[in-house]
Amino acid sequence: MKSRLTALVGGLALGSALLFTSAGIVTAATPATGPSGKGACATEAAAVKTGATVATLRTFGDCEINRRFVTLTNLTAKITASKVMTSSDKAALQGEIGLTTAGLTSLKAAIDAETGIPALRADIVKIATGYRVYLLVTPQVNLVNASYAVLAAQTRFATVNTNLTARIAAAKAAGKGTTAAQADLDAMNASVTAAVGLASPLSAQLLPLTPAQYNVGTAGPILTAARTALGQARDDLRSALADAKACRDALK
Repeated sequence: MKSRLTALVGGLALGSALLFTSAGIVTAATPATGPSGKGACATEAAAVKTGATVATLRTFGDCEINRRFVTLTNLTAKITASKVMTSSDKAALQGEIGLTTAGLTSLKAAIDAETGIPALRADIVKIATGYRVYLLVTPQVNLVNASYAVLAAQTRFATVNTNLTARIAAAKAAGKGTTAAQADLDAMNASVTAAVGLASPLSAQLLPLTPAQYNVGTAGPILTAARTALGQARDDLRSALADAKACRDALK
């Protein structure tokens, strides 16, 4: 039983490490690209700054839309590959990506057909403000997926709890002291409960957010709060893992 438990805790460590890496990635800000002259459309942006013509504006707009198409395709693949998200939330996110893709496709057609500079400038602004691929859709997918990863970790820790509880009972029956081990196990369970409590409501909070809400300033704080919650959940799971190891070591 000792070797089995050691392997289980070791496996839990690996799974948690992967989760922590994922959470770290999604809490990082997405770098701004495009008109600032940095990123995928830097050349096209520079051409607009040098001389804003129908041709340069159209090329820049098409570039910005096309790179968003690539991002949306990658997000779709991430959703499909997720082993932790529910099918309903996968469908909701994929539906949002589908609508975003359709909207950008229509906007690209309008840009390609436009012959006036003022109208082109207005359409190009809509690429960001109308769809918020990088500031809203991308974090929605990543944060929802990370929240489910926290919930999935609960199952791993439940197995560890079952095994450690049995070990404690056996040690107690053998007349060994188990106070420290039980305290470590209780701390592990408390940390897991705290992490799950932080992650559980996030999906329902994040999925309804829209570009319009982002534009008026109501979506941003919700995204920020979700990142903060996942950061705390990550720390709670790290504490739970340390407590699990301490409990195991106390029973040696």
